[in-house]
Amino acid sequence: MKELYENAEVQKIEQEFRQLTSHPYLNEYIEEAGIEYDYILFMMELLSDSSLSADTEREQILSALLVQAAFVTHEKVETGGKDAFHDKKPRQLTVLAGDFFSSLYHSMLDREVHASVIPVFSEAIQKINEEKMSLHFRENESEDVLLSRLALVEGCFLKKIGSFYKKPETGSLAETFFLLKRLVHERKPQENCYLSAPAGSIHAFLEGGSREWSGAWPTDNIEQWLTFHIKRLQKELHQKLHTTTSVGNKLLYNVLKTWSHDFIKAEMK
Repeated sequence: MKELYENAEVQKIEQEFRQLTSHPYLNEYIEEAGIEYDYILFMMELLSDSSLSADTEREQILSALLVQAAFVTHEKVETGGKDAFHDKKPRQLTVLAGDFFSSLYHSMLDREVHASVIPVFSEAIQKINEEKMSLHFRENESEDVLLSRLALVEGCFLKKIGSFYKKPETGSLAETFFLLKRLVHERKPQENCYLSAPAGSIHAFLEGGSREWSGAWPTDNIEQWLTFHIKRLQKELHQKLHTTTSVGNKLLYNVLKTWSHDFIKAEMK
């Protein structure tokens, strides 16, 4: 799917992101920060009608990528397994890298032109941290609560940015899309793995107990549950894309269409 993201502006943002996040000492011990291309496309769509300059838009997109990279990096510490805890230095540096990305996000927005959006970033980050904490402690008394919490963790940031830029439907589309991506990611089979906060919560809700690792993931019951909700979200994504949300960015539209493709094929059978 990499070819879906071949665009001059996307590549320029990717280059700037890699320059910002590259650190020789960190690179020696931990993985390079991954870039979330879909975040770029959604932010480009949300900012497309703003009065911001191209440079200012790019700064906000890079800031969003840095926030997302910080969350992903901290999650790697949580799911690194026993080796991460025994091998102290890489684990400490992974924590440090997440904090490093967070500090970069603050410095990127250190201009008056960004003053109004900083509280939106901060509120979204706080909300995500609160919901992730609830996932860690398995505080999900119903399926609706669990799914709502997962949706907030995955899509709250872009949903709040969408509301700020008067594009709530695009923000809602992002929430559906990134929840779908998370469930697809969690459905991948693994052996002897430490569970992410979402996976741990799903396991606790469906299988009972509170586990940090699994010998074989997912169980048959969890796989069926994930598959059901993946298909449901694909249908929801397809409907939003074609009935309620106008997506001007062709790259983003093609990505979303690709992710809803399984639903379309199922409907044709």
